[in-house]
Amino acid sequence: MTRTGIYTRRHLPTKPRTALIPGDQRSCPSRGNSISPTSFPLLAPPSLSSKEVPYLSFYEPSTTAHPQPHKPTIKSPPTMGKHHDEDHRAGGGSAHSTRADLSSPILQAAIRSHNGDAVLLASPSESLIALPTPEQKDWSHPLSSYFISSSHNTYLTGHQLYGESTTDGYKNVLLRGCRCIEIDVWDGGDGEPEVFHGYTLTKEIKFEDVCKAIKKYAFTRDDSEDKEEMAKYEGAGEGPVIISLECHAKEDQQRKMVEIMERVWGEMLVKDVEPEEVGELPSPEELRKRIVVKAKYTPPEQDPAGMVTAAITQPPKRSSSGWSRRSSSDSSSDSELEELSRQAKKQKPKKAKMIRPLSRLGAYCSSHHFPSRDPGRPFVEHKTSLLANHVYSFSEKVFASHHEKWREDIFTHNKGYLMRVYPFGLRFSSSNGDPVEFWKRGVQLVALNWQKCDEGMMLNEGLFAGEGGYVLKPDGFRPGDAPPQYKQLDLTIEVIAAANIPLPDKNDKAKSFEPYVKVEIHVPGDIPNSKEKLKGKTKAKRGVECAWNEKLEFKGVQGVVEKITFVRFKVHDEEFGVDDLAAWACVRLDRMREGLRVVRLFDNEGGHSKGVLLVKVAKRVY
Repeated sequence: MTRTGIYTRRHLPTKPRTALIPGDQRSCPSRGNSISPTSFPLLAPPSLSSKEVPYLSFYEPSTTAHPQPHKPTIKSPPTMGKHHDEDHRAGGGSAHSTRADLSSPILQAAIRSHNGDAVLLASPSESLIALPTPEQKDWSHPLSSYFISSSHNTYLTGHQLYGESTTDGYKNVLLRGCRCIEIDVWDGGDGEPEVFHGYTLTKEIKFEDVCKAIKKYAFTRDDSEDKEEMAKYEGAGEGPVIISLECHAKEDQQRKMVEIMERVWGEMLVKDVEPEEVGELPSPEELRKRIVVKAKYTPPEQDPAGMVTAAITQPPKRSSSGWSRRSSSDSSSDSELEELSRQAKKQKPKKAKMIRPLSRLGAYCSSHHFPSRDPGRPFVEHKTSLLANHVYSFSEKVFASHHEKWREDIFTHNKGYLMRVYPFGLRFSSSNGDPVEFWKRGVQLVALNWQKCDEGMMLNEGLFAGEGGYVLKPDGFRPGDAPPQYKQLDLTIEVIAAANIPLPDKNDKAKSFEPYVKVEIHVPGDIPNSKEKLKGKTKAKRGVECAWNEKLEFKGVQGVVEKITFVRFKVHDEEFGVDDLAAWACVRLDRMREGLRVVRLFDNEGGHSKGVLLVKVAKRVY
């Protein structure tokens, strides 16, 4: 087994904890004090326009041979994720599981005029989205062959600088089908590790409380006779949960973390596997109902490679334009904190080395420093990039930079090895970019801010609907596959009628609501399509129940890979100025049924609604 050196990074001190706000030259101690943006107005985070955040051209900001691996004993394959209207929101694959309400006279008349069967159309099994059945789901491939529903800064429920940290953040995303969650751990004042967003005003929570929440909500439960209680957990499914561990704690509290995880998670936790002995990644089926830790690689104590630690923990060099920008693989927290410290003109101090017992828990997801200074082809030739269990993590901005240099090599790497990409550190409002830009490059773990229902989360919902958080990559994206075939699409959608459309705001009145339907197609191919080929909309009507009977046609759409091509329906309220979003749905092209169908609508916050859209679909992929 060839081992790479140990890579450590600088970390921030935890006492006193301070909040660094771009544009403000002061630091504000927040531990032990109740500080909010309103009580300390000079530290309130500034608004951030898209012009203030640099992006590369292909990524636009959103507006809205080794021994066989250890294999756990498996009794049966995982089940699909299911969601219930009263308990879940969209974003992680929370497909509607109840019958649609088609009692509206407008809908009834429209269905009769198209010779439809209202009873049949109301069934979830006959909706526009053809959800997979347990028999259709293939869980047997290695982890790297799947797109995995992933969350960024999971503990936050709102803004990245002053949003609340809570265990509810973990409950929320796990029950919505998320299978990769993030925990940022720091030294706690009482010797107990804590979770929070470093150098911000976010409140800390106990690491042990987070672990307990994960244990409770990670998987479908079968230990209760209360059917209503059981139903709340169906959305989680049984696919393995990956813990993206961002550790800023020192050695003593790292040992406490190991003790807590082993005690709280018990048999759920994958452990006693040596990272150096992993020759291939296990499948989701082999890891059914297990918790897999993603942690930074530290070699065994006796390994002389550990001597390289000191050479890598030196402070970053200052350039004429500020701190030198790293193009290496950074952990999520490191990258964000570096951005925060740069904006506040503060130096980010050194980070403690991860102890071997903690690193060892990351046997199947071993985080490694990306060898960006390698003069050759680091993604496909460097020894680190050939380790079966390595994971590279990049911010969207760093990924874009790498992609300019190594476009084809990144795609080749991602056929067989894991990669995680997370939002740029200055997305303070918890916005997201377009995840298709990363899925089409084979990135498995596209971490999104689940705190906001925007285009990114809508597309995430489209990809993972009914999938239990794991989607097998399409042909061409897995090891040994020939290059993917990009096709063309002809799509006709007749927008017929709608009922029970949720209003944009609870104070809005139905009589002044003027809805129109906008349809957008999101394709993975780099071949440019005209705006007319990808977008279309109906005329505006009035009321929460209305009929359109308008056809929207999309001809010759290029760059199509059906599994990562999406059709997004949005219902807007026509107004002066910005047309508010009222409701939406997002469908994967390979799951889109033809004929007369019902589209179940989510409200503008991602909640399940009673809103339905009646459409007639014809498609041709060639």
